[in-house]
Amino acid sequence: MNRPDELEQLWKTQPADAAMKGEEMRSIILKRTETFDRKIRWRNLRETIAAVAIAVFFTYIAWGQRNGLQRAGSFILVASALWIIYYIWRHGSDPADPNPDQTLAGYQRALVRRCEHQIRLLRNVKFWYLLPFYVGLLTGSVGMLKERAASGPLTWLDAIGPIFYTLVFAGVWWLNEVHAVRKLQRMRTKLMSNMEEAETQC
Repeated sequence: MNRPDELEQLWKTQPADAAMKGEEMRSIILKRTETFDRKIRWRNLRETIAAVAIAVFFTYIAWGQRNGLQRAGSFILVASALWIIYYIWRHGSDPADPNPDQTLAGYQRALVRRCEHQIRLLRNVKFWYLLPFYVGLLTGSVGMLKERAASGPLTWLDAIGPIFYTLVFAGVWWLNEVHAVRKLQRMRTKLMSNMEEAETQC
């Protein structure tokens, strides 16, 4: 999902000086907003390309599978990938663009809204992003274990696959819902602090 370090870098460039003129400040905020939006669009595009690749791959895999549960798992993964494509283009970014005629405070509020939108998106990543894929992988794994059990006893080696992707999914969850959300929250706090300082000086 997100690369929070890149987003946080927005606040380390062109620092906002309270003594700047309003037009200069507005130009900086607008540039930060455009950069933020561009990074989100690229993130959405990368996720879409990855989801398309997953859908194509598991469609091909399902075609040759005879085990019902394994095929069902592949179909769930295909459906999950298509769902991700829909969700990320429907909810992956804030559709509202700043009014070009609004005040500096309006631009700042618009950027805060974008930040809050991404925080909400990432806080739910376990439901709309990870869970569908995990259910598909788990279903396929059950089918594979059932097939192996029919030809001989299962061993602890058969648990390596499910343990591995469970750990990977746990890591993805942490990177998004913990690490990235904290970065975005710091960005939002800093921007809101700048807004309060500007209002105090007015």
